[in-house]
Amino acid sequence: MKKRIVLILKYAALVLIVLMFLLPIVYMLANSVMPTKEITDAYTTSPDHYASFHLIPDRFSLEQYYQAFLRRPQFLNLFWNSVLITVPIVIIQTVVSIFAAFAFTKLKFPFRDALFFIFIILLIMPSWVTMVPNYMMIQRLGLLDTIWSLILPSAFTAFGVCLLRQYMRYVPDETIEAARIDGASTLKILFRIVLPQVKGGVAALMILTFIDNWNMVEQVIVFITDEEKYPLSVALSSFSSSDPGVIFACGVIFMIPPLLLYLYHSKEFKNSKV
Repeated sequence: MKKRIVLILKYAALVLIVLMFLLPIVYMLANSVMPTKEITDAYTTSPDHYASFHLIPDRFSLEQYYQAFLRRPQFLNLFWNSVLITVPIVIIQTVVSIFAAFAFTKLKFPFRDALFFIFIILLIMPSWVTMVPNYMMIQRLGLLDTIWSLILPSAFTAFGVCLLRQYMRYVPDETIEAARIDGASTLKILFRIVLPQVKGGVAALMILTFIDNWNMVEQVIVFITDEEKYPLSVALSSFSSSDPGVIFACGVIFMIPPLLLYLYHSKEFKNSKV
């Protein structure tokens, strides 16, 4: 009986935690299908009126999605700005991390461990520490106020190298040596032997990199001055509160790409082992 009570309490705690994480998403979805007047009436405060927690719509409406998709093209432009910034970062960082992690794990060259120790130092440094050096380099290159000022500093980071190195360490060296004896080149060993065994790590890297840069804020404010080049992550926080329904709808749209990416790689991500 005691074990059953403990088990029930554990499940109740897990359900409560799940609800705490899901509540903001459900809240955003619910408010995105409410008319704007219903939202403002629920959350407007005054001395004789307190804001109420309004989760179930009184009237279902897709007007804000219609506004975001068809009537106000600036929202879609900001969304595509996010895509144009994030996708190249994910591609470049994944490719660079694969080659660098393979070199640090399975190849022998002078000062390999010392160089990787530098990567570890870069990994534990907060991003704002490198903001000023990055700004100076980008300014010298003449890339300020371009999307490359956001892509280049974020694409070449130590995170992906350290993550994939942990996965590649578990690829048996005997398998690689046997492939070398059979005459396989280094690239063939990487693409035919190592990569198929670390697909979970590559999927995890792509998902984490996408989410991190999809939500980019600080770098944009520092490197970009033209608000038309802002991604949706920054623009959402600066939209006027006069139309909160459209803001909620844009939030839902903004949430879809990382969710689809996770669902696409969910099998590799769940089965990955470090």
